[in-house]
Amino acid sequence: MKLSQYEEDTEKQEKGSPCYLYDASFDVKRSGTPIFNKEIQAIKSRLYDFAARDIDMNLIMGTWLAESGVTGWDGVLDEDDNELKYSRANAHKVFLNPAFYNSLNLLLLQHAADYNNYLHDELEKDLEAIKKK
Repeated sequence: MKLSQYEEDTEKQEKGSPCYLYDASFDVKRSGTPIFNKEIQAIKSRLYDFAARDIDMNLIMGTWLAESGVTGWDGVLDEDDNELKYSRANAHKVFLNPAFYNSLNLLLLQHAADYNNYLHDELEKDLEAIKKK
């Protein structure tokens, strides 16, 4: 095993890597980084007071996706098959909708947690070759 196979691209971590879902793609930042941890802490502080015991992690993670976790999208359609342009306001409508907490949001959060999505591009090709063996 070469350690370089696990070296992540910090630009992808910060700007997002594409998560393809059917005909759409979402640019998703990496979770688990120091930046992610600060963003989550800021969201918790803004939504809840210090003594809050009953916090909604779906709300916190949906807020993270809406405010910083998803940096763009393409190919997203509304209920009438009209293109839904990426904006922070539209991201809030989508990711803070409880109907998406355990489906779309969860898929995007799983993408954010998978290091494979943030490897350097040339390393991704090497990884695919290893998987085929």
